[in-house]
Amino acid sequence: MTKTVAVDFDKVIHAYSKGWQDGTIYDPPLPGALEGLTALMETYAVFIHTTRDAASVASWLADRGFDTVVDVEGPKHPKREFWNEQDALLVTDRKLPAVAYIDDRAIRFQHWEQALHDIGNVT
Repeated sequence: MTKTVAVDFDKVIHAYSKGWQDGTIYDPPLPGALEGLTALMETYAVFIHTTRDAASVASWLADRGFDTVVDVEGPKHPKREFWNEQDALLVTDRKLPAVAYIDDRAIRFQHWEQALHDIGNVT
């Protein structure tokens, strides 16, 4: 069974140097991001989670050589519950089940005392 890894878009793949702006994807990829995604896809199913428009993110990734699938909801397309395909990147606005989440704003939970301490140190 293929294991899945989730990757955040802004500040992990996209440099995000100017903040949100109007939702436009304006920066190039962070150094090593595209190579990192490619390496992950050799072993894992990979999905990108983002608060941006998923179709725009998928297009940005496709322009950089990735096959992408957009997680859109509609009468003929219910939202996915899992992602297990290695041949394309899923782009979604949700965090689906995964063995790991790569995100610039994560606090690794070990226990509540540590989590509250760590979140108190966020600037």
